[in-house]
Amino acid sequence: MFNNQKQEQGLNCKIIVGKVGISNVDDFLSSLKNIAYENDVTIQAMDAELIAGEEHIISAVKKALRAVKRERSITSDLGLEILLYAAGKRQIERALAMGISASARKERVAIVIVDTAARAQGEKDLEMVAEEVKGKIGLQEESISELGLEYNENKKEKIKKFFEITEAELKAVGESKLKMLVLERVAMLDVLK
Repeated sequence: MFNNQKQEQGLNCKIIVGKVGISNVDDFLSSLKNIAYENDVTIQAMDAELIAGEEHIISAVKKALRAVKRERSITSDLGLEILLYAAGKRQIERALAMGISASARKERVAIVIVDTAARAQGEKDLEMVAEEVKGKIGLQEESISELGLEYNENKKEKIKKFFEITEAELKAVGESKLKMLVLERVAMLDVLK
């Protein structure tokens, strides 16, 4: 079990990463939606192969929450707003490509659970919600460090293609700065609105 619940400056979220079999996307998303509703949280699943690390998800969550708070969000759904920021895309259809898909094999997913309710008793412990999610969808959990770009050349190529990162950009900043270029795309969504 990996404890990576983030509680900082009003942000209470938990990220879980792992492999899961998804035979029916609608059923999978319905399970997450039911858990979210029962626990008064937002849950968003993403393709882990398009995530450039934990900081990528945290940045998307923070920016989505800020957009909602300032009434500048693109959508009325926080989960979808998180996905838009994580994808660095204004168009919902393009951002959905970062979501999960059905597959005959197990897919690597990153799931973020966000507690957005103001609580007089303090922050909600999202570990229990994460355990419920893992049990319900059959997630084989991995360490959050597995989201890192240093492990897989194929993942780097997918990220470059998805975020439209050019060889000229990489040459200018260096291959090791790929993560920073992705975070720049996330930040740029505010400018593009």
